[in-house]
Amino acid sequence: MGMLYATPCNLHKHAKVEQALGEEHFYPKAFSYFDLDGFALNPLEQAYYRCNEIPITEVLGVWAAQYPWLVLNDQPNFIMDHCFIVTRCCYTKQAQEQIHQHASDYPQLRKMLMLKPKWGLDFALEYYNDHDYIEVLHIEQDYSSYDQAQDCKEKLEIQLLNTDWKDFAQQVLNRKDQWIGLEGMARNDWKARYWGLDQAEHTLKAF
Repeated sequence: MGMLYATPCNLHKHAKVEQALGEEHFYPKAFSYFDLDGFALNPLEQAYYRCNEIPITEVLGVWAAQYPWLVLNDQPNFIMDHCFIVTRCCYTKQAQEQIHQHASDYPQLRKMLMLKPKWGLDFALEYYNDHDYIEVLHIEQDYSSYDQAQDCKEKLEIQLLNTDWKDFAQQVLNRKDQWIGLEGMARNDWKARYWGLDQAEHTLKAF
């Protein structure tokens, strides 16, 4: 068995919320926050997903339609900070009509009406020894097409599962002088390019 294994979880293909909610879910604190960049769901969105039987889970304090992707086998010196696949849905049919009705009183709800579906992949692996603790690779990739997301998931999965992570971590450490002075995404990009991607993060706005 390799260092990583894939779960049977899949991206949510039908990324549409269609059924309306009970009116009790419409109160200002339920939609006072809206994630314009990622996949986090506010309480109103969570209620819509549950009503439409779209499974959601909590990871790192964030509720989303996110599911485990790759899992780290019991492996000394490596920690999987997080690794999941995630979906953001748009609102159509009765749900869209209901939100539109409330948007006259709460204009911020218009953001939910403008939302476009998207799918994401997130992988963050860390390594430590007696002298160092590093993020080996952290990639976040968003897609506006389910087919593209699924295709890239399959390709990335093959590469992630077949990477010799002990060797890769050592190579990254051996070249520490090339990335230690970089900040933020520049450091992640260096490691992603060394692994074979153009960039570590490609994210999409909600609309």
